[in-house]
Amino acid sequence: MGDVKIKDLYAGKPDAKDEINFEGMDTFIKTFVAAEHFNLDSLINGSHCFITGFKGTGKTALLFYLEDRIKANDPISCTSYIFFKEEYTDVRKRDLQDLSQRILSSISVEEGALVDNTEFEYIWRWIFYKQIVRDNEEYNRNLFVDDENWKRFEKIVNQIRDPRNSRKFMIPNKIKFAIPCKDATTFTEVSPEVEVDLRNVQSENYREFVNLIDHAESALSSVEKTDIPYYILIDELEAYYGDTQIFKRDLYMIRDLIFTVKRLNTIFSRSGMGNVKAICSVRSEIINAISRFIVTKEVNKVISGFSIPLNWNYSNNNSHAHPIIQIILKRIALCEGIDQYKSLEIYRKWFPELIHGLEPASYILNNSWYKPRDMIRLLMCAKNSMHNGNSAFTGSVFDSIAKTYSDDSLQEIKEELRALYTSEEIDCIVSCFTGFKTVFSISELQNRIKKIYAGTVLEVKFVQVLNDLYRLGFIGNFLPASKTYHWQHRGDSALIMSDEWRVCIHYALHGALAIGSRNDFGLKRGQEPQKGDVAIATVKYANLHYAKVEFYLYGILYSGQIHISEFGKREKRYIKSLPDLIAKGEEIRVSIDEYNEQYGVWNLRIAELIEDPNI
Repeated sequence: MGDVKIKDLYAGKPDAKDEINFEGMDTFIKTFVAAEHFNLDSLINGSHCFITGFKGTGKTALLFYLEDRIKANDPISCTSYIFFKEEYTDVRKRDLQDLSQRILSSISVEEGALVDNTEFEYIWRWIFYKQIVRDNEEYNRNLFVDDENWKRFEKIVNQIRDPRNSRKFMIPNKIKFAIPCKDATTFTEVSPEVEVDLRNVQSENYREFVNLIDHAESALSSVEKTDIPYYILIDELEAYYGDTQIFKRDLYMIRDLIFTVKRLNTIFSRSGMGNVKAICSVRSEIINAISRFIVTKEVNKVISGFSIPLNWNYSNNNSHAHPIIQIILKRIALCEGIDQYKSLEIYRKWFPELIHGLEPASYILNNSWYKPRDMIRLLMCAKNSMHNGNSAFTGSVFDSIAKTYSDDSLQEIKEELRALYTSEEIDCIVSCFTGFKTVFSISELQNRIKKIYAGTVLEVKFVQVLNDLYRLGFIGNFLPASKTYHWQHRGDSALIMSDEWRVCIHYALHGALAIGSRNDFGLKRGQEPQKGDVAIATVKYANLHYAKVEFYLYGILYSGQIHISEFGKREKRYIKSLPDLIAKGEEIRVSIDEYNEQYGVWNLRIAELIEDPNI
């Protein structure tokens, strides 16, 4: 291409379906990075059938990559997609169909449908049986042996009438099915229609529908598979916390979809159909919402036993070799027209200087949540920046995109929160942290909430909100004594809510929340020391049991004392007398413990002795 500029780079799309639709499958595959730990074979040939992860971790992209692997192993294999988020137009559907022999279905829910229902397993089984029959028909009846067993299964399934003849399948409130029987007078077979209200699980007609599905399952267990591999790939179904009835209905639907996928795979496995499988992607926050808002029916047990979590946390966290950084480098290599991919050469050429004192890979990863979509977002922001004519990612490029990248990142976290909170609650949560501080104590946050947000979800569900924000990467932990950070996306599983640990806002969100070090300094001036604050103390004198010290914090001089036991821990031996160990003027890095009202001084600990509870 000659001299490639940032504006020429291939960024792709935030959604894998859109990227494939507009950029093509070949380009998608060339730039795809598979997580090293991800056992793809266990999804294709093993017992795992769920891909779990947060928004932007690449669940949908992995489904398409799995399809490519399946086709590479056997070009005549059938991959059938079921999408929920959107209904593809006929033109887009044809475009996708041209890319491979994939069969597409789009399922939607009739507005207001089934709001009173809490059991959807039979409805999902009906949908999947219909899908199997349709896929076999579109594959020239070559997926299953066309014998009496198959014809029996097909006949039972076809007794249930679709609400409309389209691949844009809709789940309605009511369906009809025909029950064949013989007319008593003419002795001819007739098929009278029976209407079923899917909301009324107690009705006699619904019980007939259930019996029909059970008969279909029994018939499916007897069918024989051909040699053509057949995979049903199911994209994630969304649920948003708004209207309580509809939200809970959607959660029930997703819960029972999970059970149905497992049930289908169990049938395929027990029946010896090793080359047929259903694989489903599931959002982590949807699983959390199911556990929080509805009866789970032990869905977590199913997920944990049959899923592979999609995460990108690696030991080479700050290296150009990190898979997340490789996503950028592969896209640059594509535009450079490089045949032999050498990531280090590309990295040195395109990231030639330190960014705010950090190695570029470290800077990028620190501004991300270790998700592929973060890198797509970064590239898209750079392509639209005022420095898009540059041939390298310099500090000025990153500075120019910081605010846009921050705003887009916050929007994605808000989208994730929609599975747990209403729009009003999300606005309240974000507002609380806007213009506040980058690092703060639990008590500081509680005081702010009590003063400004009393009675809101922040006060009523304080611990729950913080845990949710930590899980989504909005906040993390910071230990001032050891300058240690804890983040969920780096593998630290839980928020630490102790006095010594601070809560910190993810660096990439500072711009969107209008916070930074200047805000922190302005708030700290004149502020009383808090437990966990770190300072440099100067020894004034020592008696038998205490070192009496002074320290500056936020520009104010304070008096403090350090007990002899702290020095014993540091020296790892018994200390008989402190004056023999320390001298006037010695400087010690200390952590604030608590105020000693009796003596009017601050009790201090030696900072280096404070341990990380996760180590």
